[in-house]
Amino acid sequence: MQLSHCDREQEVVDALRSGRWATAWGEDIRNHVAACAVCAEVALVAREFQREAELAQSELAQPDAHLPSAGLVWWKAQLAARRTAELRATAPIAWTERAALVSAAFSVILLGIWQWPQIAAWMQAGTFALPYRLAAQPDFSNFTEWLQRPATAWTSQASAMLLVGGAIAFLILLALAAYHGWQED
Repeated sequence: MQLSHCDREQEVVDALRSGRWATAWGEDIRNHVAACAVCAEVALVAREFQREAELAQSELAQPDAHLPSAGLVWWKAQLAARRTAELRATAPIAWTERAALVSAAFSVILLGIWQWPQIAAWMQAGTFALPYRLAAQPDFSNFTEWLQRPATAWTSQASAMLLVGGAIAFLILLALAAYHGWQED
């Protein structure tokens, strides 16, 4: 692709900068811009730059406006670049953590389905309803017998108790990890 070029481009820019464009002296250059597409684009871009420069000057003329120091701008740019690099570098780790949490939850669910007959038998044996029995009978006279009930349930159905205890601990940890992950995002 070959760019178009006109010998009078610089003259158009100079006329706009000096203010000659709007006077009678700029009639010749205005007529040329009306006929030349390249110079028309140059004039359009130069006017927009001039308008932006005037807007910037008016903003800087306000009493509370000031430009930050170059060092501050550089430091903020470096900080933003560092944060972006850190996020880009830790993104695979975050995705791996989330995938591990999902696979662990899926594993606990599958383990619960696989061991459901033992869990159901443990729940029907009455050891699961122990706190409800205690609430119905608030008699603490035979406290040692009350403490022996979970111990006998633990020894008789240790795998089901271990599974339920592990599942509860995992769900608590999963909830804490999910909260921590969402809080960071």
